[in-house]
Amino acid sequence: MELILPIEKYLDSYKEARSEYLEHKVREYEFLNTDKFDVFEVIRNYREGIGLPERYVSATYLWLVDKGAFIGEASIRHELTESLLRFGGHIGYGIRVKRWKQGYGTILLQKALEYACKTIKLDKVLITCNDNNIGSYKIIEKNGGILQDKVINIINGNERLTRRYWIDCK
Repeated sequence: MELILPIEKYLDSYKEARSEYLEHKVREYEFLNTDKFDVFEVIRNYREGIGLPERYVSATYLWLVDKGAFIGEASIRHELTESLLRFGGHIGYGIRVKRWKQGYGTILLQKALEYACKTIKLDKVLITCNDNNIGSYKIIEKNGGILQDKVINIINGNERLTRRYWIDCK
């Protein structure tokens, strides 16, 4: 199992995972829509900070793969805006639906943290999740996350209680 920069070899498996999310109406983590554009160009542009939407920051997308299949994705934001400090943080991650509750989330976050600390050279990493997302906050805590606080955010017109965790890279 490895965390890699996205490559063509896993694109079909990535599209299958995206379909699983759409089928199960999972909105917590959204995969890039590969039907509308070249996913590899978008990923490259995010990493290099080219043509990003207003208020977006550079981010590195990485895929967790195993035995020839896409398992999950992490996006590592290179810096934080005021809004990312409240909701989003440095790392967003998602595991494909058919691989939930198999320990992959913990592995994905561990590997994403290593990349954020060693390759992007962050000193500390902020990770957020909804307060009612027990699986996510257990994964964050297993990876050394220290709860800073809980804040109320308005996301798409709905109030959400958000947990904010910090992890030191030292």
